[in-house]
Amino acid sequence: MNNKENRLPGGNGWKKLAVLELALLLVLCCAAGGAFYLRRRAAQAQKNSAQKEWTVTQYAGSGDGLQSMFYSITDTAGHLVVIDGGWEQDEPSVRQLLQAYGNHVDAWIITHAHPDHVGALNAILADNENGTDQKVDIDTIYTVEVNRERYEATAKDYDVVSSYEDFISHTEKLSNVVYLKDKDTLDLIGLNMKVLNSWNEKVDAMENNLLNNGSLMFRISGEQNSMLFCADVQSQMESGILEEHQEELPSDYVQLGHHGNWGLTMNFYNQVNPKAVFFDAPSPVIDNEQETYDGYQLRNDLAARGCTIFRWGSAPNAVVLR
Repeated sequence: MNNKENRLPGGNGWKKLAVLELALLLVLCCAAGGAFYLRRRAAQAQKNSAQKEWTVTQYAGSGDGLQSMFYSITDTAGHLVVIDGGWEQDEPSVRQLLQAYGNHVDAWIITHAHPDHVGALNAILADNENGTDQKVDIDTIYTVEVNRERYEATAKDYDVVSSYEDFISHTEKLSNVVYLKDKDTLDLIGLNMKVLNSWNEKVDAMENNLLNNGSLMFRISGEQNSMLFCADVQSQMESGILEEHQEELPSDYVQLGHHGNWGLTMNFYNQVNPKAVFFDAPSPVIDNEQETYDGYQLRNDLAARGCTIFRWGSAPNAVVLR
């Protein structure tokens, strides 16, 4: 072999060297690309892990001895879910939350259309219709479908049917309303949500409390823990819920049925087995042992079980789901 020729730019040695250099360059590029890919995957995994955390917050009502219900669910990615919202006079408090999220709501859940649950949203929807510089954009409104004829025929003064009729008047014009039924499941900003009660034939057959008993009971869960929202469901619905969903009831946290007053029984809550509970009523409703309330009895029984009790006096109260 002619070594001199081999050393020339056009010789075989130069060609072999060029091939080796190219191969080495490819290896280095692949290694760098692989390292970048792994770093990116790790960063994405960290981001995803951070996003798999949701804060459920309870807010106190406007006072004056009135019970109501207003919760939010938020995550680290900036999503917002509102549950009910309280009376019309609670609108300013609700708007304060909405403004912090750019007046955008991913989902608004209305468990039922009593004024202490839907009043604030009715006011906001009316403002949206009339034109306002604080328009609220709601991706989806979730609620229950009511047998209107049966409800209006059995409604009592405390039902304030006009609140329901206002809600229907506002929402029948919208295309973003979804009516949920028992056993429906959905993804709620990454949480699993399952409906455990809604208006049904049993509610149709009742003589009173139809809107309460036909309200939306649902459970939300992450990978590690969960929360049950009982809305205003009362003891008449217990047997059916236990028959259909007993194995799905256990939850770390529970929003007590009918604000914790004349709602569900301890037999039901023993099945849920919560470590913390939420009362949605002021002290005169929960602590008054002289009137016709029974909230104090439930308060005592849950405390005896060792449950942490969240009340309006310490609101806003928050728990984290993962």
